[in-house]
Amino acid sequence: TARAADWDMEDFEVDGKTYPMSFVLYENTYQYHPNPEVRHKAHQIFSDTLCKHKNTVAANYYTQVSKEKKLADLRGYDSVFDYLLSDQEVSRETFDRQIDVIIDELGPVMQKYVKLLQKEHGLDKMLYSDLQIDLDPEFAPKADLESATGYISEAVSVLGEDYKNAILKAFPERWVDFPANAGKESGGFETTPYGLHPYILMSWTGVLPDVYTLIHELGHAGNFIKINENNSILTSEPSLYLIESPSTFNELLLTHSLEQKSDDPRMKRFAYTTMLTNTYFHNFITHLLEAAFQREVYTLVENGQTFDGDKLTQIKMDVQKRFWGDAVDIDENAGLTWMRQSHYYMGLYSYTYSAGLTIATQAYLKVLEEGQPAVDRWLEYISLGDQKAPMDAAKVAGVDVTTAESLHNTIKFLNDTVDKVIALTEELNQ
Repeated sequence: TARAADWDMEDFEVDGKTYPMSFVLYENTYQYHPNPEVRHKAHQIFSDTLCKHKNTVAANYYTQVSKEKKLADLRGYDSVFDYLLSDQEVSRETFDRQIDVIIDELGPVMQKYVKLLQKEHGLDKMLYSDLQIDLDPEFAPKADLESATGYISEAVSVLGEDYKNAILKAFPERWVDFPANAGKESGGFETTPYGLHPYILMSWTGVLPDVYTLIHELGHAGNFIKINENNSILTSEPSLYLIESPSTFNELLLTHSLEQKSDDPRMKRFAYTTMLTNTYFHNFITHLLEAAFQREVYTLVENGQTFDGDKLTQIKMDVQKRFWGDAVDIDENAGLTWMRQSHYYMGLYSYTYSAGLTIATQAYLKVLEEGQPAVDRWLEYISLGDQKAPMDAAKVAGVDVTTAESLHNTIKFLNDTVDKVIALTEELNQ
């Protein structure tokens, strides 16, 4: 409520032009802006506003995590981590592995990519506010709602007519709240009440990342449509560990569709970088680093300690420095990003994005390799609901997440993608 309704941000001026400023405008527009002066000034105003409220928000957050700690104790759990992971049917070892392997192994891969970004944009140094820029901003196509329908239809056609037609009902039946209104949450949200159609909340700004947000939320919608067709209400809620796999799988299908449309190396590079900066950056990095931050916060609470806004900002800075190394200049403004997400009020949810995307990536690669048999397994998987524990459910999709192998394979896929982007950039620069 604070970030959506109470945080007023000043408009700003660059080169004689006035830019209106809000939480949603920053997250949906200015953090991607190709002009570094616009980008940096917007981030400073954004951060200054966050900083004014950090202790109030920190106090509210402490109320939440201390409540969860008390509930864990009252219910006889050994730790708050065990309590929060119990509903997911996931072990602490699996939770820790997801965070540590990605930070230690994906960190160097993404450092390599952002150094390419810095070089191509001619930046003296890479600031945190530069991380979301496109490698080739002049080649970023716009997207209206009509073209979005076409993008999505082509991308999910591999899953069959029934699935495609089910999710495309979102347009004529108006499941989606699109306008970027004042006081509206940024990002995308989906819910499907049992026995009813899905509802989606997002803000449409007319750029291709909006199509990624929409196809992501339609992935959730398609998942629950299939679940509700095949389950009673008693088994209609899968583990949070699995919840982000159908959504991120659809994002991968969108990237593949964009890549296949053209032999133009610039278009191929655009498809690869869009996958890196939308699908993986958001789900494998932003939310993963939130999870690493949460782990430190819950460790403090587990040890009987408290925190304020400055402490949380420092924790966030330390997590980011571990991931980005010397490739990105991490300052206090970067540390304030702990205030940007509402996921912290949903238990240990943030790490499940990377868990779901690990399953999605491996299943997607199997679809490319095997075709229809892998598609059939995927459709069976997204129909399961809560019939199976998460590790067993993933095996229905042909993915083993009981060890770190799927994580290693996914990070290798990302490393290969970054290498392709570097090679295509060298080709285009000749």
